[in-house]
Amino acid sequence: MLLASNLSIMTKKDIAIFGGTFNPVHIGHYEIVKYFVDNYIVDEVWVLPSFESPHKKIETKKSFNDRVNMLKLAFNDLKNVAINTFEEEYHNQYNDKTYSYEVLNALKKKYLNCRFHFVVGFDSIKNIHTWHNYVDLIRDYWFYIFDREDDEFKTIEQKKNYLDNLGKNFGFKFIYEIFDIKITNISSSEIRNAFKNYDNNIEFLNKYLNKNVIKYIIDNNLYGN
Repeated sequence: MLLASNLSIMTKKDIAIFGGTFNPVHIGHYEIVKYFVDNYIVDEVWVLPSFESPHKKIETKKSFNDRVNMLKLAFNDLKNVAINTFEEEYHNQYNDKTYSYEVLNALKKKYLNCRFHFVVGFDSIKNIHTWHNYVDLIRDYWFYIFDREDDEFKTIEQKKNYLDNLGKNFGFKFIYEIFDIKITNISSSEIRNAFKNYDNNIEFLNKYLNKNVIKYIIDNNLYGN
């Protein structure tokens, strides 16, 4: 179901921004994007690879271009999905780390006919207090949140209470939608480690990675395979 559009002369597109290092992109990332596409939640999904993440150091060998190329291979079968390299443009213009709030604001200024929504997992929300300008981020943008197993908040209701209190603590309503669906629990770091002993981990890698992404990684010797 599409979100309601503002009553204006120009109908705005609803865009889900799915950011991350994607080092490399894996089946969990694919399942999230496919959920948006299959359920017509927004008009388009923009997958936004980090150029210089404030939270994760990306080895220079795994360059921005490599991660973009892998994303294109992973999502080329899905409609209304774009691999957006805006963070590279932003970094080159401001020569600064690409903080989520500033990048979203810059996107909003550049694409006036779009309304942006931020996609994260519940695990990221629990650590959002460590993000730059996080209060402004949760105040100014609608969040789409994917459920993650959590030892402290085990049920969706407990997680909703936690999310509701995030905004209340600062005097505003935090606008979000949390999806009670199961996404494959795998990390990019596990995949990178598996490539270090590729011959013994072929079955594992085939389970969690697009076959064309695997070929790209091997051909470019990205993870010491």
